[in-house]
Amino acid sequence: MKWSPMRGLLALFIIPFCFVSCDKSEVSFNSSDLIGKWKENGSSTYWRYDSGGSGLTWDESEDVSEDDETTMRFSWSLSEDVLQHVFSGDEIHQAVVQDYTILELSNTSLRWNTGLKTVTLSKVN
Repeated sequence: MKWSPMRGLLALFIIPFCFVSCDKSEVSFNSSDLIGKWKENGSSTYWRYDSGGSGLTWDESEDVSEDDETTMRFSWSLSEDVLQHVFSGDEIHQAVVQDYTILELSNTSLRWNTGLKTVTLSKVN
């Protein structure tokens, strides 16, 4: 197969597109919008985010309330569009880290993706 000037010209136009990055643009959310109590839509699961990066989660269908000793405690951080929860370990269990991709965050609505599903929450206070 012979090399022709037309093929060279075509290569000049195609090759740059092979190296174009498909990086998503950086998205940032305001962590102050996260502070407060949230309820998962269609569920009895609650999340409470306190200033300073601490939080609680509980499920009222399991007879656990916000003030219960068995309420799960976690620390949280928000960086760009990643919300990270770190559930504390104890002598037997290691800490569990969960990352969520924030899709929407306002002072009334929160939507994240776990990698398996999208969860929508509404602020209740």
